[in-house]
Amino acid sequence: MRALRALLPAVIATGLLHLPLYAQTTRPGVPLEDFVQEVARLWGDGDVGSLVGLLPAEDPLLLDAGSGIESANPRHAAAALRALFAAHETMGATAVRVTVSSTSPARGFGELAWIYRARGAPGEQSRSVYVAVLQEQGGWRITELRVMP
Repeated sequence: MRALRALLPAVIATGLLHLPLYAQTTRPGVPLEDFVQEVARLWGDGDVGSLVGLLPAEDPLLLDAGSGIESANPRHAAAALRALFAAHETMGATAVRVTVSSTSPARGFGELAWIYRARGAPGEQSRSVYVAVLQEQGGWRITELRVMP
């Protein structure tokens, strides 16, 4: 029992090292390029919870997961992303373009190259994912996600 108590702090510390980085990327001062790269990493991991954690607290997200643009609250966005990732096996996602579109308020967008295949099907496909962001007091927030045809 004493050995287990001695190991517990090490296990907890190790687990904390593997927490998603989204909490770090939402702090003020993170460059847009770093934020979009983190979104690409989360997209590649299919990490719906962390992606939804990057949405604005107040405003709905403009979302197009392949069936048309709609306004989505975080719960709806999570369901749509879970369905998208359940139907597709991600092979990779990388940030390929990042642009600052305004400075007051700070806004920008990025493009992700998403390589995937339908679950159980051979052959890879690719699509672009458009990510629009706005900088709030707490850091960058995703305001729009579009999977381009």
